[in-house]
Amino acid sequence: MALLIGLAGGFAGGLLGIGGGAIYVPALVIILGQGQHTAQGISLVAIVPTAIVGTLTHLRNKNVDVPAVIQVVPGAIVAAIVAGFIANKLDASVLQRIFAVVMTYVALNTIWSALRRESPAREGTD
Repeated sequence: MALLIGLAGGFAGGLLGIGGGAIYVPALVIILGQGQHTAQGISLVAIVPTAIVGTLTHLRNKNVDVPAVIQVVPGAIVAAIVAGFIANKLDASVLQRIFAVVMTYVALNTIWSALRRESPAREGTD
């Protein structure tokens, strides 16, 4: 079952660029019975190799704006450190609720954005 979760998360990460966390965390909690904190930790570790492979693939296909990456990464690192400390202090049920709210918001926003698009053409193509 864990292998299937890994395959699903890796596929979602590679195809959709979501890092797999939206698959890993709920699956680890619901299917494998992991605690919320542990599931998030496992998800972050599992995302590292997926992100490396995805990054190399997108770099090779020229889908990465390197100057934008250089601007985004420092803030992302600082925020991840701070958020990790905060997450560790929160009760698992609170953390799970926050995760659910964020995933719901992202899902609804993605659906809304996809429905508003007039053309399903790939961005950046000429």
